[in-house]
Amino acid sequence: MPDVRKVHLEPVPYLGGAAIVVGFVLAVASAGLVGDLEFSSRTWAILAGGVLISAAGLWDDARALPVHFKFFVEIGLAAGLYFAGVRTHLFDVWGLDLILTLGWIVGITNAVNLMDNMDGLTAGISVIAASYLFVLGADAGQSAIAVLSAALAGGALGFLWHNRPPARIFMGDSGSLFLGFMLAALGLELRFENIQEVTFFVPVAILAVPILDTLMTCAARIRRGVSIFRGGRDHVSHRLVAVGISPRGAVALLYLAGIATGWLGGVIAYAERDTAYLLMGWIVGVGVFLAWLLMRVEVDA
Repeated sequence: MPDVRKVHLEPVPYLGGAAIVVGFVLAVASAGLVGDLEFSSRTWAILAGGVLISAAGLWDDARALPVHFKFFVEIGLAAGLYFAGVRTHLFDVWGLDLILTLGWIVGITNAVNLMDNMDGLTAGISVIAASYLFVLGADAGQSAIAVLSAALAGGALGFLWHNRPPARIFMGDSGSLFLGFMLAALGLELRFENIQEVTFFVPVAILAVPILDTLMTCAARIRRGVSIFRGGRDHVSHRLVAVGISPRGAVALLYLAGIATGWLGGVIAYAERDTAYLLMGWIVGVGVFLAWLLMRVEVDA
């Protein structure tokens, strides 16, 4: 239903997330039957976690679950992935890597969820990110990552046709939490031999747009002294509209940003270590500067 913190004016159904999940599962199952695929225990853990987080999101769509309960579910599923072997290897110290893994999965899951604030935005950004994961996974010979990423991109793209402005259906939390969880998990599974020490930079670059949106929005709310968990029209997309860009233009601009940062993530995947550090530093620097500019835009939060 429309309210003061939402941009749509008419009631819109929001079971699109269930369609994304069903399409994804059917695509993966078909690929498993047609192709000679062998999924590892880590892949099965990702699939199970994605279905469970979507079920929790569907429950939240119907019953409006407390925020702490959703975080409890997300942390539990993220811990399950860690102990199944889907984890960061940045420190090679189990405690630090556990904290980083939980932070990454929970953070990206909610970043994608929070970005679902304008017609076509989250679905389009997810298509772009999953497409990059597919290309990189296929080129690295990681067939399971490639198949899951292709299915994820296809599910989001099929939904996007009905979610493009003006949206005829929304994905709800069942879709946005699923997309965020899957993108976070698949990003962790990517491996590149030439940059083993900075492999983690690649998914960060690919998902830079939702990361920037969440960090900037949280920082702005903390500065205003309001809860970071409340809804509001103070995201990057809303601020772009506030400076005079149309909603469709704002979504298109964020698509272009996602394409650009994803491309840099692909470059990092094949770069030398020092070049990878320079490119990642450039992404962070530009992100901080843009966040500072956007936070100066007055919005009706």
